[in-house]
Amino acid sequence: MIQKIRHFLWRILGIDYKHALQIHDYIFLKKDRFCKLGNRTYDNGALVWRWTNAPLIIGNYCSIANNVRFIMDEGFHKASEITSFPIINNHYKDDSVLPGNINKKLFLDTIKQRQGITIGNDVWIGMNSIIMPGVSIGNGVTIAANSIVTKSVDDFMIVGGNPAKPIKQKHNDSVIKQLNAIAWWNWSDKTVKERAMDFYQSTENFIKIYGK
Repeated sequence: MIQKIRHFLWRILGIDYKHALQIHDYIFLKKDRFCKLGNRTYDNGALVWRWTNAPLIIGNYCSIANNVRFIMDEGFHKASEITSFPIINNHYKDDSVLPGNINKKLFLDTIKQRQGITIGNDVWIGMNSIIMPGVSIGNGVTIAANSIVTKSVDDFMIVGGNPAKPIKQKHNDSVIKQLNAIAWWNWSDKTVKERAMDFYQSTENFIKIYGK
């Protein structure tokens, strides 16, 4: 309610609340209009750094700790193979037309769309971790606190460090295949609630009950 009142007052004053929330090119995860958050996924103050509309897709039942940062677009400064310096952004304003009569925004959006981030289901991301652009994180992944994830992560893997490296695979390949087939994270809220106690059984029993 307080937040709605604040947004209402900002509109009266002619302030774009998205810009008010955005500081130095970052915005809170819940306010990022280019982010798709899955069912029951929550965060405790995660931030998104972005300069274009590269997509951030996060699956169902993910837990994202405080001060997790998603770096979109030019986080690697790899838009050019020649230089890491942001030539276009440094020399041209947002509404500029580039040499060759090319619109700056359309040009940057085109080359950076491939630098979005995709997070699977039932993923836990520890405090202060950083997820770099172009990364894909599988289902059931655990990312230790203070990690910097620069490469994609396979399903049900525990990773940590700078850069993040595999620490342990949670289950063998057969179990992972069966859990992905069960895909409990796609169950309705009602079904998850009814079966809540089954999540505290062993993995073996859970698969016996719900495996196909």
